[in-house]
Amino acid sequence: MKLRWLGHASFVLETPAIKIITDPFGEDVSYPRISEEADVVTVSHEHHDHNSVHVVQGDFRVLRGLDEQTKEARRLEEEIKGVRFRTVPSYHDDQGGKLRGQNAIFVIDIDGLTVAHLGDLGERLTGSHAEEIGKVNVLLIPVGGYYTIDAKTAREAVDLLKPDIVVPMHYKTKYIDAWPIAPIDEFIDGMENVVRFDGPEACVDKASLPDEMQVWLFAI
Repeated sequence: MKLRWLGHASFVLETPAIKIITDPFGEDVSYPRISEEADVVTVSHEHHDHNSVHVVQGDFRVLRGLDEQTKEARRLEEEIKGVRFRTVPSYHDDQGGKLRGQNAIFVIDIDGLTVAHLGDLGERLTGSHAEEIGKVNVLLIPVGGYYTIDAKTAREAVDLLKPDIVVPMHYKTKYIDAWPIAPIDEFIDGMENVVRFDGPEACVDKASLPDEMQVWLFAI
């Protein structure tokens, strides 16, 4: 599987059989504009920097983690082109959704790997969450705080889920320097096995997963 970071919480997961884009952002988010085709687009919640499906090209399915009418997280289970998608309900804040509503964690079984995209998770993960999510090979996790969990809480989630590969997202970069979220530094401070890539993508293979957890940092 090829994994590519488009910026913020948006990634491309691609195999010869399928191309998935997670949480696409629109033109008002200052990362390089998304303008490519996909087979499936996942949306963790209905905020503008995560649900701008109009920027994606082609004939694609949209899998929304929240009910469009009630805005409540739903337990979705779909299989498309041999890839299994399911959702685990969570909150966008630490007050039971009172501030920012609900959020869907997407768990994607693709090419022999399990990828968990935590969306805009705003609460501490619990043992119940972890049990529902299951074993994770690649964890896509927000770390910037303010709108989501912060670095400390993200590290607690990593300790709970014990993924093979951690890919931080939703943190301050040069593209969103004015946003009130933190840069990556606090999350990776003191961490071992931090792998920095020169570009935005890498390949992940079940047979070559690391023996010890690695943190992957992509560059755009």
